[in-house]
Amino acid sequence: MSVSPVIEALALHLDQATGREVVALESKGDWPGMQQLAQVQLEREPARADWWFLRGYALARQNQHAAAIESYQHAIRFSPEEEGSWLALAQSQSELGQFEAAIQTYRQVLRYRPESAQAYVGLADVLLEQGRPELAIPNYRESVRYDPELAQGWYGLSVAYQATGQRERRDEALQQLRKLDAAAADRLERGLLVN
Repeated sequence: MSVSPVIEALALHLDQATGREVVALESKGDWPGMQQLAQVQLEREPARADWWFLRGYALARQNQHAAAIESYQHAIRFSPEEEGSWLALAQSQSELGQFEAAIQTYRQVLRYRPESAQAYVGLADVLLEQGRPELAIPNYRESVRYDPELAQGWYGLSVAYQATGQRERRDEALQQLRKLDAAAADRLERGLLVN
């Protein structure tokens, strides 16, 4: 298992030994171990957002999204400027079917970071999941405007165009996706042919 960019970034904020331990735990997929590490650190530093985020991350990986949401909310309270905590909060809200809460959380991120490609794609994903592709499209467009290399944005844009019957635009988005992630483009294309 590889290490996610969010854990790599978090590890840089920690002392070297703890950073290495966090990376090793994620590499092994040891979510209970990661949760335990966060809990021990929270007993020492209860007001440190990093530990609340790490606890939430480990809980989310164990599909304990309600508890993860609580941890992410603590992280945000102690460090409201950290975009990663907001994005993780919205993802867990979405996983629990709290779509309106997730939409509001993504919009909150965009108020403070209007260039956040990840927030746009997350918002668009929720709208698409709700069956609102026409509202998802402008958000996917913004995601790829701010990060043209974001395969997830091109993937979602292809799906949303398909759902709204815009085949020519779907093909253009699919072409961009193919440049970034040919395997994802192939999977999507096969899925489109089946439907």
